[in-house]
Amino acid sequence: MANQEPRVIDNQRVLGVVPGKPAAGDRKELQEQDTVMVWPHLLVRHAVAALFVLLVVMLIALFFDAPLREIANPTNTPNPEKAPWYFAALQELLAHFHPLIAGVLVPGAIIGGLVALPYIDRNPSLLPQARRIARVTFTVFMVAWILLTLVGFAFRGPNWSWVWPWEEWHGEL
Repeated sequence: MANQEPRVIDNQRVLGVVPGKPAAGDRKELQEQDTVMVWPHLLVRHAVAALFVLLVVMLIALFFDAPLREIANPTNTPNPEKAPWYFAALQELLAHFHPLIAGVLVPGAIIGGLVALPYIDRNPSLLPQARRIARVTFTVFMVAWILLTLVGFAFRGPNWSWVWPWEEWHGEL
């Protein structure tokens, strides 16, 4: 084993192997004893982690009841009718702005801004400390969206009025 020649890993691309010198540094010398097979080493660890998560979820489901309401009635719409949590921010925007603005222009501007962000922040560094514009912009978008989601999901009551989470309300008001 000690007399074997080390194998050289070439740069890989999507459509094939490209021989040549890497952009940074020298080629990595790969010894036979340095290799680890995906099966069983990696996949067994993933399977154990998945079984552990499944066991935790099953235990939570056994010991805590889900807060379910009555069976759905197609003739009676609950008040307030809330969107799922992942659309609560959009529903909150729709409560304050015209549907064209809240449903088309604001989400379009957010997506367009995130798509344009690599062209605005032209810093070639990959370190987060050096990418201040990208960090600040993404953080502002995320904080605003999370706040709108929390307000729309947790603080809205009948007729879309403001209700504190500790205040109790039942049925139509």
